[in-house]
Amino acid sequence: MLYRYIAIPLLLVMLLSACAPQPAASPTPYLTLTAFFDQALLDATRSVPTVTPTPVPPTATVTPTLTPTPVRTPPALPLAFQSDRLNKLDVPQPYVEDTCQYLRAKWDPNNSAPGTVVMPIMFHRITDEVNQVYQISEAYLDLLLRDLHKMGFETISMQQMAGFLQRNEKIPARSVLLIVDDLHTEAYYRTFFEPYFKEFGWTSVTNAWISEPEASKRVLEGNRLLQDEGWVDHQAHGVIHNVNIYEAKPGTTITTPLYGTVSADEYAYNELNGAYEAISEAFGKAPIAYIWPGGSFSKRGVEIAREVGYQLGFTVNPRGPIMYNWVPQAAADDPARPSFASEGYINDPLMLLPRYWDADAQIHLDTVRLIGKEAADYAEANRQTELDYYEIVCSPNLGPLPTPLP
Repeated sequence: MLYRYIAIPLLLVMLLSACAPQPAASPTPYLTLTAFFDQALLDATRSVPTVTPTPVPPTATVTPTLTPTPVRTPPALPLAFQSDRLNKLDVPQPYVEDTCQYLRAKWDPNNSAPGTVVMPIMFHRITDEVNQVYQISEAYLDLLLRDLHKMGFETISMQQMAGFLQRNEKIPARSVLLIVDDLHTEAYYRTFFEPYFKEFGWTSVTNAWISEPEASKRVLEGNRLLQDEGWVDHQAHGVIHNVNIYEAKPGTTITTPLYGTVSADEYAYNELNGAYEAISEAFGKAPIAYIWPGGSFSKRGVEIAREVGYQLGFTVNPRGPIMYNWVPQAAADDPARPSFASEGYINDPLMLLPRYWDADAQIHLDTVRLIGKEAADYAEANRQTELDYYEIVCSPNLGPLPTPLP
């Protein structure tokens, strides 16, 4: 019975297939029933057209077009600050050769701000019987020191001075470097300086120490005590002291009881190195500054001073205040000021720093203060230009400017 139900549909399929045009073919062999159904299924499958998928092209890799970084042109740096409050022949000299190092030190927020100013003042003798240009009275000393304090000046040590001038290390915006020339007793400092230091909170006075063996022994113990207390610092002021170092012609000799007859070079070396060694032995520390006796100096003397190990030197020329990378000097002698030996030709500003005389320092306080303010204003007006220059030219090698310390 089952075959009957299967046979009828198969006859219909065969009749339909017979009606369709058939290609010439080999005779179909006899098929079993199972093979017949397999063949019919295969034929039906072949009648369905096969759809070939359209290939999808791979996604193209797009290389982005890079916009070139614009090359920034560094701005022109401003001219160095000048002040018409100085004598026209006294021209501020820079001494930091590397512009990038200078700008980094100048604008480091942890260093001294632009316009920070130092007023070195030299003292010789304080007495109530003033009859020499190098003497002042106690009353005048009181006026000078109190005016300094009222105007906001604070004392600094020679070590602070060196750090400021060399690296712009932070010091008070208005600083004063008090330098007392020659040998003085412990009582001298106790009487004329200590009361003001206690009242004002000042911290340091410098003694330009003469290392003459016999004379220095008489006041050594008291000065050691002052040194140990930390507020009196001793720096070099020669050995014989009263025979100056000066520009000498070749073959010049100098005769002294201590050295005998020596060349000018040998004399300079004996004074500079002798003072260096004597202070190192007497006070347990090497001096870093040489205060030129009588204000005299020479090119060879400056070279020897550097060889010995001095970092700073001071003249007696009151040309003006000192700022970082800014030291007033003269390139030529001035007939109107014959006692001011020109320093510029030596080309070492840090070894020939100016000093104000105590006797007229008080009348220069406003000048010093105003020069500092003008320098600060000039720096601020050019601040962005210098910062842009540093960022473009300097930061690739030195890195960005430091950030403020807490």
